[in-house]
Amino acid sequence: MYDIIGDIHGYAGHLEKLLRKMGYEKNGKGYSHPERTAVFVGDFIDRGPEIGETLKIVRNMTEQGKALAVMGNHEYNALCYHTKNEKGEYLRKHTENNTNQHIETLKQFENNASDWKSHLNWFHTLPLYLDLNEIRIVHACWDSDNIEALGSRKTVTEEFLLELNSEIHYKKSSMYTAVDECIKGREEIIPNGYSFKDKHGKERNEMRVCWYLDPGKSYYNEYYMEEIAELRAKKVDAGILKKKTFYGDDEKPVFCGHYWFEGIPKKEKHNVACVDYSIGKGGKLAAYRWSGEKELKDENFVWVNANGD
Repeated sequence: MYDIIGDIHGYAGHLEKLLRKMGYEKNGKGYSHPERTAVFVGDFIDRGPEIGETLKIVRNMTEQGKALAVMGNHEYNALCYHTKNEKGEYLRKHTENNTNQHIETLKQFENNASDWKSHLNWFHTLPLYLDLNEIRIVHACWDSDNIEALGSRKTVTEEFLLELNSEIHYKKSSMYTAVDECIKGREEIIPNGYSFKDKHGKERNEMRVCWYLDPGKSYYNEYYMEEIAELRAKKVDAGILKKKTFYGDDEKPVFCGHYWFEGIPKKEKHNVACVDYSIGKGGKLAAYRWSGEKELKDENFVWVNANGD
């Protein structure tokens, strides 16, 4: 039995409240449940006020065997931000935008470099996905082709990180795509020259899509994660997509985070659920309590609100 917990982003107080709500108790070794295992979908850092405490709770639970965890894009980005290539250049450039995304973590560990180094080393051990007996966990997108491309490489070691960001692989190889989509999701071109502005005001002509839906049977407002009013009532032109694959209806339940959903938590389809409900911008810290069911149920979601309710 597993409790799959969404993106925490440094909100340790809300995490503790959620754990207690689900019956986890704290002792000298941290939080644990007598019958259940927590599973964290990544994105522990950045944004929130208690990043160090969040990492302490999550690491303690995983190291004590009371929880499992996968890598999120924020952990991956942090590794790139703090790792240099053979030319002495940081893998993730220290631009204003990249630094702003990471600024809360930088501030909170400004006077504790040794702890931060320890956490970065721990990030290297986080798997990109978990394929358990009856469920699957990934931060952003489960794609069987990507899993196959990764082969035995399930963690992003420093050696693998440097390889991914080399000229041979960066934004070119199937290996790079596999890691990128696992932690950041799948993007597809927006047809007919349409575009949208992201939260940073940048114009984009590609958009995240619902990788778990059949694009051949979907409308744009269902399949694409941002609305383009002119496309709303039109069926997706699957012919222009880079990938037409989707998460099959007969596959075991899969859980992800990453997408900043809002409102009351609910499943995306009978075997797909996202547990990221935007605690980092005043939403909810959510979890799904899985107890063996093959058909996911909305009533199995539990959460705490950012305002403390």
